[in-house]
Amino acid sequence: MPAKRTTENAATLPEQVLIYLRISEDRTGEEAGVERQRNDCLALCKRLGFKISTEDIYMDNDVSAYLKKKRPDFEKLLARVKLGPTRIIVWHVDRLYRRPRELEDLIDLVETHPIRIEAVMGGAFDLNTHEGRLMARQLVAIASYESGHKADRIRRANQAKAERGEWHGPAKFGYGNGGVLIPEEAAAIREMADRFLAGHSLRSITRWLNAHSGLPAPRAHTGKTHGAWHETTVKSILASARISGQRAYDPGRPGGEPAEGRTILGPGNWEAIITPEETARIRAILGAPDRRVGASSQTLLSAIATCGKCGAGLVSGAQSRLNKDGKRVPKLSYRCPPIHGKPERGGLSVSRPGLDQLLADTVIERLTDAKLTEAEFGASGDVSAAMTRIIAARQRLEDLARDYGAGDLSRAEFHAARTAAQATVHDAESMLGKVNRTSALKGLPIGDRRALRHSWEQEWTIPQKRAIITTLVDTLIVNPDPNPGSRFRPQRVELTLKA
Repeated sequence: MPAKRTTENAATLPEQVLIYLRISEDRTGEEAGVERQRNDCLALCKRLGFKISTEDIYMDNDVSAYLKKKRPDFEKLLARVKLGPTRIIVWHVDRLYRRPRELEDLIDLVETHPIRIEAVMGGAFDLNTHEGRLMARQLVAIASYESGHKADRIRRANQAKAERGEWHGPAKFGYGNGGVLIPEEAAAIREMADRFLAGHSLRSITRWLNAHSGLPAPRAHTGKTHGAWHETTVKSILASARISGQRAYDPGRPGGEPAEGRTILGPGNWEAIITPEETARIRAILGAPDRRVGASSQTLLSAIATCGKCGAGLVSGAQSRLNKDGKRVPKLSYRCPPIHGKPERGGLSVSRPGLDQLLADTVIERLTDAKLTEAEFGASGDVSAAMTRIIAARQRLEDLARDYGAGDLSRAEFHAARTAAQATVHDAESMLGKVNRTSALKGLPIGDRRALRHSWEQEWTIPQKRAIITTLVDTLIVNPDPNPGSRFRPQRVELTLKA
């Protein structure tokens, strides 16, 4: 029921009295700021002679009006206003609205719905009068102006903290408040990175986290994720500079980390879980424009094997056929799909089990070679060289920005030098994306044929096998079959291993 005045001078018409509470930032999640507002507003209601029920209190916690985020309870409050004459109790007018558009929406309701606002700080005004509207518009203009300046101050302060390498924000997965390492979560991140660099997909890592890690996903306590891990969360953690003890900052990107991570400014003042080199390699994989995801990761050689007629990547296919007993069984293949307008495409297929087995035998034989080591591929040297180029280019970018700000460079000189430095970073990161695949060999039982066969057949996932294949195989070409039939003919396959 709407609250009514209990004093002798109560209005003749029923008047509902509603309290609205809002706090923009709740770092602890304890709603302490909102609770203080509630107590002050309830005390004001008592002084004015109002009785309030819990249904008359609306609260948006950790929601900024200035950032245009949705305020669910504010929308419910407006719906209540339409029910009749309303008196709204707030701690301060800027808790109710901070943007002129929001005030105008409220004023539009006044034509048919009388509204009066009582504030703990700042007094009362009536939106049904010209004087009350003038006062409200002046206050909201001041609030909007102050919000803009506050946002600028916060951005400058955050950038300064980032440049000093200080921890920013609340606890993140792997770290508590202030960047204190959480050992069990750090161990999970270390495993996630190892699996990803060994060729595991984000999907398989997510399945492992949900089935075997025993750790709830970040923000599980909020109820938004139901405690389950999702691929987007895994990607965000792996791409973050934070887990390698580095400080990133990019004010132009609201929300979470982009696929390849935010711009890294330098080392942070907290303990790293993985190395900066590993972060660079992870980012190179995630940011690679030719990174294949989806169905190709479900079969061993899709998009790895190529057509000997047109050079296109083969895709998986399946047809049914009758066996000797007259039963229909699936016939699995890799094929070159036809494309309208390109007569050279299509018409080639090869047995999927046959080609998969040929590659398995070849890879196992290559890994059995006792002379094969990771060093043979030069991965560590390539990574080190690429990282040196990236670090030097980023330092040049910082120096250029400093010189341009001091007036030592013209605008044209600054943009030309910055473009060159950014191109260096891009080229080095592209090289990292190519050489990182050698991590697929990490921890393999090289030289032990029996262990390799067992791992291939029983343990390794399709993404991990694909990573090993792309590490060892240079080209895999399937030529047309001069004698078409159901039998797999190894002679059709041109397989070249990397030196």
